[in-house]
Amino acid sequence: MIVVSDTSVLSCLAELGELSLLHQLYGVVTVTETIGREACHHHAPESLRRWFASPPAWLGIVEDPFPLLEETRILDSGEASAITLAWLHRDSCLLLIDERRGRSLCAALGLRLTGAAGILTDAAVEGLIDFDDAFRRLAGTRFRLGATVVATLRQRLRQAGS
Repeated sequence: MIVVSDTSVLSCLAELGELSLLHQLYGVVTVTETIGREACHHHAPESLRRWFASPPAWLGIVEDPFPLLEETRILDSGEASAITLAWLHRDSCLLLIDERRGRSLCAALGLRLTGAAGILTDAAVEGLIDFDDAFRRLAGTRFRLGATVVATLRQRLRQAGS
């Protein structure tokens, strides 16, 4: 299985100091060159820029797919490249993405996806982090998540523990 990440998930996990969860949960994670440029942009979190300046061996950086899917034209270039790459590997791919428009398009395309909150929940299920601590820290970032979503994720955690 190939795991492709958009910048949003990397940014969120970098702010939490939890980028290593990606390796622990998925092994290798792949990003496009455009995602790499976004991660190094001066608007990206400092923690992500530092991490990306010397990326770990488990982070694969690939050329942007060309041509991009026509459906992605309404998205930013990073999302478009990540979604197109995931589409090319759709039978064996998990896409990590948080932006609402991108997630909606992925659902329409039938792509498997999760976001930062799903990753944190999976990590809690695996015993890698404490769910309540992770979501308390998440609330202190720019990332916004509704109480209903958190309750649903907490229920998923409880069911996994049964």
